[in-house]
Amino acid sequence: MDAELKRALRLLHPPGGWVHLGTVGKDGWPHVTPVMMGVKDDLCLFSITGKQKKRNLERDPRVCVELSRPGDFFHIVMWGEMQLRHDGVARDLWDWLMTDQFGAAGLEQRRRALSSEGTSLGVFRPLRQRLYAVPAGD
Repeated sequence: MDAELKRALRLLHPPGGWVHLGTVGKDGWPHVTPVMMGVKDDLCLFSITGKQKKRNLERDPRVCVELSRPGDFFHIVMWGEMQLRHDGVARDLWDWLMTDQFGAAGLEQRRRALSSEGTSLGVFRPLRQRLYAVPAGD
């Protein structure tokens, strides 16, 4: 993830913020839903719980993530592939995501096992992005 994208994400995406995640449905049509996202190093991390999203990602990992700010044109669009994870590393990243988004108390309320039948950790590394009207400075 390049420095310009990281800076734009810091400006636009506060902890606890939501983004729009687009997956590819089996009929080829987009399936777009709001989801929680956290940014750690070069990764975007997601809590993936919906059955339709998970089926779409298992069939076709291509996604589009969109963030925008009300009142102006500042927005980010990222494209890439998402991997669903349930292993020990995913567990550590899940704990980090919940703590980042909701604090230590929030982690305790949201602690759960990761599984292909239940909640998955979505791991996304953007391959392309579009940044528009990013404010100057930090």
